[in-house]
Amino acid sequence: MPIDLMWVIGGPQGGGIDTGANVFMRAVARAGYYVIGDREYFSNIKGRHSYFMVRVSDEPRGGLLSYIDILVALDAETVFTHFQDVKRGGYVIVDTSTFNTKLDQLQYMEDELKERLREWFSRTGVEPTVKGVIDYLRNSGVNVLVMHYADLLQEVRKRLHDVDLPSLIGRYSNVVMVAYSTAIMGLPIEYVIKGLEDVFTGRRGKLFEYNKAIVEVVYEYAKSMRISVTLTPIKRSTRAILVNGNEAVAIGKILGGLRFQTYYPITPAADESFFIEAHDTVDLDPVTEEAKALEKAGIVVVQTEDEISAINMAIGASIAGARAATATSGPGLSLMVEGIGFAGMNEVPIVITHYQRAGPSTGMATRNSQADLRFVMHMSHGEFPRIVIASGDHREAIEDAFKAFNWAERYQLPVFHLVDKALANSYSTVVWDIDKKSLRIDRGLIVTGDVNDYRRFRITKDGISPRSIPGLGPVFWLTGDEHDEYGHITEDPVTRTEMYEKRMRKLELADKEIPLEDKARLYGPEDADITIVGWGSTKGAIIDAMNMLNQEGYRVNFLQLRMFIPFPTEFVRKVLSKGQLIIDVESNYEAQAAGVIREKTGIEIKHKVLKVTGRPIFVDEVYEAVKKILRDGDEKIVLMKGP
Repeated sequence: MPIDLMWVIGGPQGGGIDTGANVFMRAVARAGYYVIGDREYFSNIKGRHSYFMVRVSDEPRGGLLSYIDILVALDAETVFTHFQDVKRGGYVIVDTSTFNTKLDQLQYMEDELKERLREWFSRTGVEPTVKGVIDYLRNSGVNVLVMHYADLLQEVRKRLHDVDLPSLIGRYSNVVMVAYSTAIMGLPIEYVIKGLEDVFTGRRGKLFEYNKAIVEVVYEYAKSMRISVTLTPIKRSTRAILVNGNEAVAIGKILGGLRFQTYYPITPAADESFFIEAHDTVDLDPVTEEAKALEKAGIVVVQTEDEISAINMAIGASIAGARAATATSGPGLSLMVEGIGFAGMNEVPIVITHYQRAGPSTGMATRNSQADLRFVMHMSHGEFPRIVIASGDHREAIEDAFKAFNWAERYQLPVFHLVDKALANSYSTVVWDIDKKSLRIDRGLIVTGDVNDYRRFRITKDGISPRSIPGLGPVFWLTGDEHDEYGHITEDPVTRTEMYEKRMRKLELADKEIPLEDKARLYGPEDADITIVGWGSTKGAIIDAMNMLNQEGYRVNFLQLRMFIPFPTEFVRKVLSKGQLIIDVESNYEAQAAGVIREKTGIEIKHKVLKVTGRPIFVDEVYEAVKKILRDGDEKIVLMKGP
């Protein structure tokens, strides 16, 4: 029987939700299943509701579904928040200790959600307690599996004599519930143990034995229980890794020869720098004697006092000859604007990884958005060339992070790598068939030694001037002002025009040299009746919805926009000029990518599917929106699924 299910675990922030989900994902991934996981959480240290959605399938999938097959509830709030999303025939796992909890006792639940639930309970006549919800679910065809923590803890106590029993309730309930859910699905215990080994490493290693004992007790407790879903291990010959978006970008940067990374802690960007700090010693493709001397030195990662320092430090490191980058999110990028303008004026190769989150201002710091596209394309006063690339999945995030350095140094300009929060905080199985030997590092046009009449900003036909590294090449001058070929300040109108045009010619060269597949990709039949347009993390949900629609007899394809500067104008115009129904899907209010398409091609996309809740776009949302447009002709559909 094919496996394709949504498993969701929820509980209080700080209650081990992320740890439990990671154990689960790694266990089922090691058993040969494909995994997509997404972490949703409040901007809160402890207490507020947090949940982790995991899609498990025996075939590759691209996005998450909004409904739930198995809900693992670590507390009462999880039951109240998600019970309406559990599908008929699905399962809810809950502990008896939550039964008498009333809705109004939930101190951390959002008032708006609580009020909507009060209205629902009043309308339906269901008792506003966990027990009332359980009875309602059972009457609606949902299976409720009741746990008895007290019984399990007595068994665990016999094995873990040095652990205080009361502390087990809060510290290990996540592992108890994860083990119970894998046990009733028939997943062999050795895969869960492997999942524990993956998660409890380093300083957390001492907790492994405790958790292993708990898993063994739970498996014994649930040995006679089975549900309709069976996770039989699958043997696969392909090698795969399980990564989130932050890790994927970090891996790409490390492979790309990153030497200097700056950051100021901000959600959801900071985890990338943490990962680099833990995996920083890599082989280097040396260009200079200095680089050879630093080959085993690893990567310098600097936590700066603010984002202004972060961008300026990274720019300084790049000028000094290091492959340098910074990573940030919305408010942090706002502070970097002036520094990025300096990099544009001085043709400094720098990579800026921007993790989009919901704004404006602080907005919703831990929620998703794709509303920074126009900002990145036009940020800083004046005009200067830049490359803007947006990753659609974790495989692309690795490859784009690697290529970003080559583009930055080949064309001597800032490269913006866009990764939205839904991609950053989600996990997926990535088939690891990347040949590291094929990853060639291109440092661009660098001169060393003495050069007669060296001009750092020499005017050339392609806009690329010879770059010098301090101490290794000829002397040069830099300034934030307009300058001549040597770097000396000037306001001469002829020189100003020549330098301006020289800088902008870089984009003409980049447009010619960068392969089309790095700019845009078309999935599905070339001749389609419906074309869905999207970018970033919408990719997976759109492809899955496209496949569902095609299986029903529709002819649907998907145009994924990858690069916004330079923009693949002719290709996009060709794809969208065939008279088909065109639907734009984005996580912003203004349909920003659709606006760019109109600006560049003259094609206006009439039908738009948009989401601004901060939650990811689900496969079934896209599918249902397309069907509604076909049925009713809606020009704008606002998506709302996800608590």
